[in-house]
Amino acid sequence: MKRAVTRFAWGLQLGLAALGWGHDASAQAVAAPGNCTLRGVSQLPTNTPIYAADGKAIARFSGSDSPLAAGPPDAQGQAAVETGTGSGSFRIKGLIEANKLPVFTSQNLPVVAGHVWIGAYRRVTLIGAAPGRLKVQKVLSYPLAQTVTAWGPCSAFTLTPGTPPGWSYAGDALGYVLKQGTLDLFDTAGPNNLVIHTLFKAPEAEGVLFYSSERRGNWVHVEHRGELVVDAWARLSELKALPRGETMDQLAMPTTVRNPARIAVQGQPRTVRTTKEIPLRAAAKDSDPVIGVIEVGTETYVLDVMAGWASVMPKSLNVMPVENGQFWVKAADLNP
Repeated sequence: MKRAVTRFAWGLQLGLAALGWGHDASAQAVAAPGNCTLRGVSQLPTNTPIYAADGKAIARFSGSDSPLAAGPPDAQGQAAVETGTGSGSFRIKGLIEANKLPVFTSQNLPVVAGHVWIGAYRRVTLIGAAPGRLKVQKVLSYPLAQTVTAWGPCSAFTLTPGTPPGWSYAGDALGYVLKQGTLDLFDTAGPNNLVIHTLFKAPEAEGVLFYSSERRGNWVHVEHRGELVVDAWARLSELKALPRGETMDQLAMPTTVRNPARIAVQGQPRTVRTTKEIPLRAAAKDSDPVIGVIEVGTETYVLDVMAGWASVMPKSLNVMPVENGQFWVKAADLNP
């Protein structure tokens, strides 16, 4: 009864422009008391699988925007997820690899309290959890090259990307450039201060720009705003002072433009808008477990109908079947 996607009557193909509820345990984990539940509209890497509790892949992300709720990582590095928002989407519940989740900070997260932070609205990776808190890792890409970790409350994270805040330095501030490979940061100026963190310049970076409006002898109070936020003291001898009024162009990292997924069909498939929640299965038979539902008000492609079952796909393409698989519903459920 089951036929591969490539043999649909309309010749369904998943074309990515970039290239030319039967599992209650995971669902309950998302909203378990004490857990951080992150929500947002996310773009997960193309073909990221969603697994059932038994480890079987039941769906995958297409690379398009998808409404998503996600729980914290477990001891195996997996996170319970649920696609959809209650209406207008295919809602699949399952597990994914937590490090694939596009998590963003919504505020500065302290790496060294009072001195070094991961900046707000920066992409981070989930690596741990405790009641009401998450532990994340940030791999700095430019102009610093190192990995830092931080803890933050649930409210400090989101699945929806945002724009990092701007920053204006004081009018009397001077620019200082790190030219060598590393820079030790200190909690204060003077002989009894402590090294609190060490910065590592990316090899390809011409330099790392800091600003300062305070100097004490051989020490300078530096500030930096980027993926990492810095407010600390450094040795003047390890920095090159810029002439007053002169700045240094910071080389921007290349911007990646992501294109939404789309499907190409031969002919025009029928489109229906659902008026009730409809159970989804990965096979066209009653004995196959329900893997999710089509939510109310979802624009749905009907790709094939056979023996009382309909092969369906969300028009939004927020989720897709596994490779060579299909989503099935009872055809009668699609009727108004």
